[in-house]
Parts: sequence; structure tokens; C-alpha cells
Amino acid sequence: MPYGWGRVPYTYADRRPWMNLPFPLEEYHERLDRLRARMRRDALDVLVVLGNRADNSNIRYLSNFEDFYGGESVVVVPASGPPGFATNAVMHGEPMHSGIQDCWIEDARCAAAPRTVTGGARAATLLDHVGDLVRERGGASSRIGVVGEFNVEPLRAHLALAFPQARVEPAPRLLQEVRAIKSPREVEVLRKAAHLADAAMQAAMDHVRPGVTEFDLAAEANYAMFKGGAEHPAFAIALAAGARSGFKHMAPTGYVVRPGDVVYIDVGARYMGYYSDCSRQRTCGDPTVEQRRFMETQIRIVDAVTSAAKPGAVIGELAEIGIAIAREAGYEDYLYFRGHGIGCATHDLPSFAPGNPAALEENMVFCFEPMLVRTGFGTACWEDMWWVTPSGVERLNRCPIRWW
Repeated sequence: MPYGWGRVPYTYADRRPWMNLPFPLEEYHERLDRLRARMRRDALDVLVVLGNRADNSNIRYLSNFEDFYGGESVVVVPASGPPGFATNAVMHGEPMHSGIQDCWIEDARCAAAPRTVTGGARAATLLDHVGDLVRERGGASSRIGVVGEFNVEPLRAHLALAFPQARVEPAPRLLQEVRAIKSPREVEVLRKAAHLADAAMQAAMDHVRPGVTEFDLAAEANYAMFKGGAEHPAFAIALAAGARSGFKHMAPTGYVVRPGDVVYIDVGARYMGYYSDCSRQRTCGDPTVEQRRFMETQIRIVDAVTSAAKPGAVIGELAEIGIAIAREAGYEDYLYFRGHGIGCATHDLPSFAPGNPAALEENMVFCFEPMLVRTGFGTACWEDMWWVTPSGVERLNRCPIRWW
């Protein structure tokens, strides 16, 4: 075993028969090409990308490796030539028990997890492997960009010490820019993730009746989502009924649903490393006049804004459309105009917020959630996923938006 240890070999030839990729290898090489174009723009010779359980999205995007154990992983991308990968997210010293077979990068090196007991042995560390990967790719006296959101300073310090002739600098936006624009293959995987959220929302909303608990509804949602093919929840499910629904994001409890309650759900699925994030609400039984007006106003906001959304549309100007509708209805104080891009994380670019001068670009995919949230009354939030096409936006979901 040239790198790491373990009884089960994890060379590329050993991994390949077990590899489970959402895309053909061409997709990953195209991503590297787009990333390298930005590296050339910023005069970077090598990019070192760090991920961990706090944010593994860049690692999954570049390598397809998912950290099941809890450690740190690094992808090294040279301006030309093959990338390298290293991780210490290794359970009991066995990379092939830790998902390494799903990493498509041929040069993959594993180190002991930080909490591994090695006795007196001096095991190779993740930083040792990263140094080797950079050195072997000609980065010893080059300009090295570093990407990472959490615990990145030790990596930067190590690179600066190991390569005193190199210039080591943060490069935070490179991958944000690349990930914001989705390929056709990504859009289809995101569509599937959206449909898994559809199944969860449909199941929960269809089961709303007096006497069920929030736990019951959350169970229906999760069952439908996993039955449909989800590999993992996108995030902890939010499900709240009655007055509790006026706080929007609440974990389910044993609260028993009563006639007239607003019931709200926010749920998402992870499918092949890609996320969905969607919301629905309804009343238990027929809504009151005010409940109906509240929910229909939020739907009007989504309809109006998405009708105006297209490449070049400025997000701050789209926000004004939604704010004007809420103001006209007397709900401006309850409106939170929000939305976010989605992909290998629940939050990519673009970011929807009032005053944002950024414009939508073709092939962005975003979750749009302009929510009306009223303490003690309830939440109205139709949140779905939208793909920016050449002429407008296409809804990726298919779940109904009304149960009244």
C-alpha cells in the first residue's frame, strides 16, 4: 500500500468496480476546465481546496467523496495535469470502509483520522500528503490559492512554511463562481432531488387531519423521501403546527394537530450529492378568510417574482416586486424576502435579499422562499427550486401548492 494502510487495497483499479458516480467522468473534467480558466484569470498555479464536515460541498463537487466519518479532505488542482486528493476521514484505518471508492480522482491518499490511536508509530498526516501532492505538481515555488471556509488557517500556515518560495493566498470566490452555473447534467440531478422533496411534502400535507402529531407528519415525509431514493436528508426537517408554525423553523414535537391549525413543513433531500430545499403549508380543514388571504398573498409574490426572473434580472429589483405586493396586502412587516442558490450544498449563489445588485445568470438554480411569517398565527411559504433558462425560469418541482 503506497499511501495509508488497511487490509483492503484502495488503488484506483481497486476502487473503480465499486465507484458510484452521479455523472460520467467527462462532467468532472469539464468542471476542472472551468475552474482552471478562473485560476488563469487570477494567475494561480495551484489551487488547494479544503473541506470537512462543516462544509464538504467543494470536495463533493470536485471529487465525489462524501465524508461519512468526520475529518478533513483536500483536493489539489494544478493549472495543468491531473488533480490529487487526500483525506483523513477514515474509519478504523480502512479507506474502503469510508467511501473512498466513490472518489473518481486516481491519485487518492489517505491518512489516519485525528483521533486514531497509533501508539508509537509516526503515521503520515493529511498535511504530509497535501505537501507531497503540491510538490509533485510543481507548486513549490508557485502561486498557490487556498479555498476553505472552516479550519483553513492551519492549512495555509503549513503551505507557507513548507513552500517558502511560494506565494500562498486565499481564493474564496473561485469555486463559488464555478458552482453557481449548473451543467445540464447537474440540472437533471437537481430535478430528481426536487422530486424527492415533492414526495416528502405531498405525504406530510396529505396526512394533515385532527389528531395527528407533528411527529406523525414528519415520519410520513421522511418515509416518502427515502422510499423515493434519497441518500440523506438535506437538513433537519422543520415541521410545526398551530401557533408554533408562526416561528417557521421548529423541530417536530408531539403536538397534536387541531382543526384550524396552520401546518408548515420545510424539507429537502440529498440525492447523489445534490440537495433540495422546499416548503409548503396548509390548514387543518378549511382556512379562515384571513388564513386564505395570507397564504394566497405569498403565492402571488412567488408568481410575480418568478414571472419577472430571467438572465440579467437584478435581484434587488425583483425584491421590490415582492415587497410591493406584501405592502399592498398589509403584510410588509411579515415578509422575509429570501432565496438562495442550491447544488452540492443547500446554499450556493445567487443570494436573494433586498438591495442585492447581483443579476441572475443562465443555468443558475435557486430556491425561492419569500416567506410571510406571523408570530402566533403561522407561516406562508411556497418554496420551490427554479432553473434560469435563456428566456425565464423553469420550476423543477411538481408538488401542488394549495390544499384549500
